[in-house]
Amino acid sequence: MTSVELVDAEAFRRAMAQLPTFVTVVTTRGPEGPVGCTANAVMSLSLEPSSVVVSLRSGGRTLAHIRTAGAFAVNALAWEQRELCRRFAVGDPARRFDGVRHVLRGGVPVLPDAVASVGCVIEDALEVHDHTLVIGRVAWSTSGEHPALVLRAGEQHRC
Repeated sequence: MTSVELVDAEAFRRAMAQLPTFVTVVTTRGPEGPVGCTANAVMSLSLEPSSVVVSLRSGGRTLAHIRTAGAFAVNALAWEQRELCRRFAVGDPARRFDGVRHVLRGGVPVLPDAVASVGCVIEDALEVHDHTLVIGRVAWSTSGEHPALVLRAGEQHRC
C-alpha cells in the first residue's frame, strides 16, 4: 500500500465545498413528532432494487430516530425552500419543523414542495469514521418541476 499524507481537515472541507451538491433534508418520525436534518452526502445506489445511501453523523439525533423508526425520507430542496437549508442544519432540533409544511407518507414526514422526495426503509447501516452510511430501500418517490437548491463553496444557487 502506498503511503498517503493526511490532509488538514479544513483544507479538505474547502476542497469538497467546491463540488456542487443538491441540498436535501432527511426526515423521519420521533416520539414527539417529525425529526430531520440537512444532508448533502446523498446518492442513488441502485435501480434494482431501487435504493439510496445517506451519510449522517454517527452521534446525530436524526440518525438515532431513523434507526428507531426503521424508515426515512430524503427531500431534495427547491430554490424556494432555501431557508430550510440552514434551519435543518443548525437550528434548534426540537423546533426545526415549527411552521414547516409537511405531510406524512409511509409514516414519515415529507416536504411536499421539494424538487424530489424518496421514502425508504432501512436496509443496512455501516459506520465509517464519524459518519454512518444508511442504505435505504426506496418504497416510493415523487418529483416536481421546481428549480433545485444547490450549494457550492458555501453559497446557495438556483439550478
